[in-house]
Amino acid sequence: MRDVLIRECTRQDLEGILELDQLWKDEGVAYVWYGSREVLIADFERFPEYFLVAESDGRIVGYVNGSVRTNETVEVLPEQEMHFEIENIYVKGEFRNMHVGGDLLERLLGVAKENGIERFVVSTVSKDIDQILKFYRTYGFRPWYVELFK
Repeated sequence: MRDVLIRECTRQDLEGILELDQLWKDEGVAYVWYGSREVLIADFERFPEYFLVAESDGRIVGYVNGSVRTNETVEVLPEQEMHFEIENIYVKGEFRNMHVGGDLLERLLGVAKENGIERFVVSTVSKDIDQILKFYRTYGFRPWYVELFK
């Protein structure tokens, strides 16, 4: 098993995240992804404490980020309640099934809890919805809204 360090993201890590984002796009496992350096930088600058990376042998092999929100649209949360929205999580293929995604998620939720946030929301645009639901259910998430297409 390879050693993987979960740590705060730095500005120098953003190029590595963009490379991962290209892999994500090339895999074709999601319907949308960052794809824009400007959006990535803006997200990092808004909530740097909620941007984490997984590093192995000096390379970025995964990342997770999120933001603090005041509820206006999440029907299962009280209006105006502060909550945390997980925006992106991606782990390079050869590091999957090694708990890297889970470690990233647990650390991110821990940082949010240290800042007094107790409610969490995540949505997904994954093409493998069954696997994603299984992953998030492992961490106590429950679905409250499903949209299907044919």
